[in-house]
Amino acid sequence: MPIRITIAKSPEQIDEVFKIRHKVFCEEEEKFQNTPDGRIIDRFDAYPTTNNLIVLNEEQAIGSIRLTLDSTLGVPSDEFFDFRAHLPTDYRLISCSMFCISKPFRSRQLAFSLILMAAYFAISNNATHATAPINPAIARLLTRGGFKIVGEELVDPHTGLNIIPVMLIIKELNDFFVNFVKQNQIMNFLSCYDCTFYSPGEYIIKEGEQGDSAFVIVEGEVEVKLAKKVIATLSEGEVFGELALLTDEVRTADVIAKTDLRVMTMAKTVFMDYLLNHPEKAVTFMKSMGSRMKKLITGV
Repeated sequence: MPIRITIAKSPEQIDEVFKIRHKVFCEEEEKFQNTPDGRIIDRFDAYPTTNNLIVLNEEQAIGSIRLTLDSTLGVPSDEFFDFRAHLPTDYRLISCSMFCISKPFRSRQLAFSLILMAAYFAISNNATHATAPINPAIARLLTRGGFKIVGEELVDPHTGLNIIPVMLIIKELNDFFVNFVKQNQIMNFLSCYDCTFYSPGEYIIKEGEQGDSAFVIVEGEVEVKLAKKVIATLSEGEVFGELALLTDEVRTADVIAKTDLRVMTMAKTVFMDYLLNHPEKAVTFMKSMGSRMKKLITGV
């Protein structure tokens, strides 16, 4: 079954975020003491400036990361290190905290993708810098993603655990998907905050089903099949399923993961909102979509 990363929106999903924190930090890692209700929550979770990315496997939470935009009340990272001494005067800050993935599902790919999704959230909210106090064990992973170590390893006074302060300058993020959406003026793909992983042979789209989303391939390849015959192979940077954004027709072909696959998803509701509020950009996207469809049909 595919694994999905998205913003926790419903009360049920937000509650699952609090519970997966407890499962990882208290039960699996034994870093914190168990709480009576089996949840980890602090004051920043009550602020409207906070969102949580949740990792779902068959709708069961297996990981999360908290993202808090700066306000007059500060951000979680302020309580661990003086990050602001390393910031320019015109910064817009976002803090990353409570990063966790349950042990059975930990992989470099999933962890790195969760970090990149946090970066996409930062870009969509016009943040200039992201800060985080991190476990030294994941320092190498985050520096690969563009974070820079800005201080010596220190001891968290609240937990007694070792941490390393890291910072990301958002404009220095060199990521294929970010560059792709900017070049194609489809920033709404970033603001969907919906990323799904598929294994080879898994269906992303089935012929005859109702379509309500479009997809862009971030990593891997898919096969497009019509009457069980492969009519196209799509790879990194290509979009499919776009007709669902413009019509109510059912899907006309199967799309199946050929390799391990990571796609970003744009729901029809998001696109229609984008069309109403940014018509000039939506027209550019539709022209680009038309060119891709012509290439798929004619091979030219």
